[in-house]
Amino acid sequence: MNLLKMKNVKIFSFCLLVFCFTACNGQSKKEEKGKKEGVTKRPAQAELQKLWAKEKHRFEIDYCKLYYNGKQILLHDSISNLKRIIGGNYKDDNMGGLFYQDVPVFVMLTKRFKGGVSATEAEATNASSTTVPISIQIMMGEDSKEEHEQKKDAPDSYGSSIPGAKYVRINGVIISDDMMPDEINELMKENHKPVFNARRSWAYAKVYSSVGNPRMEACQPDPRLKQENLTNIEIKYQREPSGERKPSFMTSIVYEYTDDHAEIKP
Repeated sequence: MNLLKMKNVKIFSFCLLVFCFTACNGQSKKEEKGKKEGVTKRPAQAELQKLWAKEKHRFEIDYCKLYYNGKQILLHDSISNLKRIIGGNYKDDNMGGLFYQDVPVFVMLTKRFKGGVSATEAEATNASSTTVPISIQIMMGEDSKEEHEQKKDAPDSYGSSIPGAKYVRINGVIISDDMMPDEINELMKENHKPVFNARRSWAYAKVYSSVGNPRMEACQPDPRLKQENLTNIEIKYQREPSGERKPSFMTSIVYEYTDDHAEIKP
């Protein structure tokens, strides 16, 4: 009787060992397959929303409108209003832009002539002008050690000690700096938001832009603007080191209103 019990225990132990080995082996193969396919287990949107809310520099793009820490930034408005919201700690890059030293943004500027006329017309009529922001580039992700050193040595570059934004909320969906274009568009589809269209750019592998989405193009960021044009959001990626035209990593998210001659109503 005791021998029979011992034999049954041995058989049970052997079966349990085989089961564990098979399960563990299967699990490791799944993990290995996931790594090969680049599958990343990512927090749910509810968790990402909480992480975004904790960001020191909190950016949100709601179709035509851009917010920094809950305050709306208006393009084609005065620089004094921009300074009131983001601050005045920036350097002029001598090419019509401002590199902020304590906020991960680059601001592109243009001259806005009275009456919304072009530079040629302004010269002929001697029209007065105001310098205004036309695009806000949100720098994404952290720099490599080499990039960090290059920025330290460049006097007119984006601040060397500022980490890029990790999360940005676009039309209610949280985008993180390690997301690839297909994943972002899947999130947009799941949340019934406009997707991004791929288009080529000389400097980047691909630029995923809101151009071509009627819900975005019909948007006007500021009702005081006399002219109505295109509000655009671009998600830019660096190309792969091999030179292939494939996105390697996210570099920035650009928010712009494309009418260079737009004028704010008094």
